[in-house]
Amino acid sequence: NKILPIQLGVGVFVIDQGLKFLAITNQQTHWYLFKPWLGWEYFPNPGIAFSLPIPNFVVVALTPVLIFLIALWWARQPGKKNWTAASLVLAGALSNFLDRFRLEITIDYLRIFYSVINLADVAIVVGIAWILFSWQRSSSQAV
Repeated sequence: NKILPIQLGVGVFVIDQGLKFLAITNQQTHWYLFKPWLGWEYFPNPGIAFSLPIPNFVVVALTPVLIFLIALWWARQPGKKNWTAASLVLAGALSNFLDRFRLEITIDYLRIFYSVINLADVAIVVGIAWILFSWQRSSSQAV
């Protein structure tokens, strides 16, 4: 059943975009559970992963191509696919891409130790880890 994974991906996308809207419209608001290690703060991120300084026009031009190539590769993989994990990766990638396209930055808002990230980043990392874990588990069961 692919309906639930699609709903999850749409939900992650909508929630992340809503949180980004809150962060943009309340840029001076900071809230910490454990100051300054864990909390909420607005951070306009001009870089990509790990704040790498890649020009925005390159990111905007290449992201759709990369998403398409990854989706094509994913569709050609044999065996059972983890659609939930894939929907998390796609939702996160699309949410961050929309920021880059509209604002030329990615809006981050979750302070975790020395980094500020967003729900889209979390979805991408969790989705990729889930896919890798699923592959590792299925390959060890096949042996």
